[in-house]
Amino acid sequence: MNLLKLLRTNWPFWIPYCLFLMGLGTAQLLYRQGIISLEVNRYSNPYADLFFKYITHLGDGAFVIAAGLVMLYRSRYKGILILLSYAVSGIFAQLIKNFGFPKEPRPAEYFSGMMQHLHTVEGVELSHWNSFPSGHTTSAFAFFALITFWVKSPFLKFLCLAAAVTVGFSRMYLMQHFLIDVYAGSLLGTLTAYALVLNSHRLKLRAST
Repeated sequence: MNLLKLLRTNWPFWIPYCLFLMGLGTAQLLYRQGIISLEVNRYSNPYADLFFKYITHLGDGAFVIAAGLVMLYRSRYKGILILLSYAVSGIFAQLIKNFGFPKEPRPAEYFSGMMQHLHTVEGVELSHWNSFPSGHTTSAFAFFALITFWVKSPFLKFLCLAAAVTVGFSRMYLMQHFLIDVYAGSLLGTLTAYALVLNSHRLKLRAST
């Protein structure tokens, strides 16, 4: 599949995603990362706590790996791509975290002097370092971007984007990441998925397998 065909068939994902990038990119030019995080924290409530506490696991490695292994039974091609997308995007994310920005503080560290005044979700252990980029967001976008290549319904394609965005937002809501971390993670995950699909023939993978 070439890039033009891929974009033509997958417009319900990438057009809203580009708008998402432009909108949040503009927000980051206008407001500091800390201000954005504080604004998100203002709108917490018990129902959102419960929802985001569990929905965030859609970006967890255990979920993506399990989904990839299950998919292997239905389609070797799709299962391998899911596992590859997690591995490749995860490796890049960890390299950036540990070698590019090893001392990048997370919200819990950045706001350490005022955490007692901020809302945190019970049962969520807050990390303090290696904030950039968001690994959960990277994995979620890599996974759901792949799924959009295999579903035909425009609504389902858009729903995949919505699911990935929700995981990204959950990382901010849970005070685990800043917007810039989520923003970069979404780009890394999406680009990984697109690159793997475009180069699957080089990996000797076929959609029919």
